[in-house]
Amino acid sequence: MSWIDIVRQTLLEAEQISDGLAGTRNAVLGLWLAIDRAPSNVRDLFRGFDEAALQHEASDLALDDVFCGVADTARTRAENEAVLWALAVRLRALELYLFSISDGAVLRRPEDCLAHFGSDEAYVLLREPRNRVAKTGDSFRRRGLRRARLIPTKIRDFDVELVLIEDPRGRVRANRGIPLSLGAGLFKDLKLNIVQSTDGFFVTDASAPSQLDTMRDQIAAASHAHCMGVVYPELTIGGSALASMSQNLSDGTWDECDLSIIVAGSRHHMDGNGSRFNISTVLDGYGTVLAEHRKLYRFSEGSGPHEAIELGTRVQVLVCEQAILAFGICLDFCNLAEDPPYLELDVDYVVVPSCGGESTMKSHIARSSDLFTRLKSQSVVVQQFHAETPKPTDPLGYVLARTSSQVPDLSSLERRDPWTVCNL
Repeated sequence: MSWIDIVRQTLLEAEQISDGLAGTRNAVLGLWLAIDRAPSNVRDLFRGFDEAALQHEASDLALDDVFCGVADTARTRAENEAVLWALAVRLRALELYLFSISDGAVLRRPEDCLAHFGSDEAYVLLREPRNRVAKTGDSFRRRGLRRARLIPTKIRDFDVELVLIEDPRGRVRANRGIPLSLGAGLFKDLKLNIVQSTDGFFVTDASAPSQLDTMRDQIAAASHAHCMGVVYPELTIGGSALASMSQNLSDGTWDECDLSIIVAGSRHHMDGNGSRFNISTVLDGYGTVLAEHRKLYRFSEGSGPHEAIELGTRVQVLVCEQAILAFGICLDFCNLAEDPPYLELDVDYVVVPSCGGESTMKSHIARSSDLFTRLKSQSVVVQQFHAETPKPTDPLGYVLARTSSQVPDLSSLERRDPWTVCNL
């Protein structure tokens, strides 16, 4: 089917379903998909659309005209551009209408923002991006929707789950206008208990001197600094330490916590079916599990050591008061041989616990550039340094808080102190 045929069919189907809040949301998805499925060199013409003119024409378009008045031929560049402009205006008009009829309703369930169009599903989330504003010169993915964002429920082979959390502490920080920040915790003298099996290696536990006291003090420091949360590195918090952290938060033993989230590093863990995964657990400030991310890509070094884990198939998107976050573990983000799902996720930040050396962090820097270019999404990577033969000059780890297009020097990310506050 040609693109113009897709456009005609989309307009017909969208008009039939565009009734009420859910129907309008479905129509938004349909028109968004019609533009996204244009030939890439046609879709790229979106960058030349004047933002002020686009928004002005959308605000003047009557709802009765949203699904008509689009040319039915697109043979030349000029005809393609005219169809693209007409669709862009109509998509923006539907977005304006969706905001007006939603009337600021509070989302309670992911289903409250779920849209369907044919066999496609996506969340149409009425939350403005933190890190960008629509402007002339930006691509369709960065400004097809001006204030809302569209998050697909599936990106290639990966399912995407939206998690809406109760976040009273974040609401207080937002209402007070407190700038967003995250704490990054590393561990001194960390020891990993690594076991070799016929299937590769796995880590049975991680320990550091006074590890629980360190985490308690870092959580308190983050709370005093009005941070949104704390992030720990990959494979640094074992099952018993995680359970103790959760218990101490839930029963008030650790009474200096005012955080929304704690990304408790990750651990190798067997599920109830006997399958081992690399799992990053995200807690709220009361010790309750909000999300569990299973590593999507297995670590390996060619024919050398590889991680004895099964592969995750899901990405969770956490909707907090101050920001919308997605999570990965090390190679999920820094694997430059594959395109991870984060490049197609319109979130404010991708948060990544990591473990490795210089080359790992260099790949994280490269991937953070891709993310910034695609959607102006920002990255937070907290990496514990690990090497087979460590040197006395090695850092404790690295902390990358990528908030601009400027590529950081690796040396500026080195950390020899276990505590950093990342201002976002």
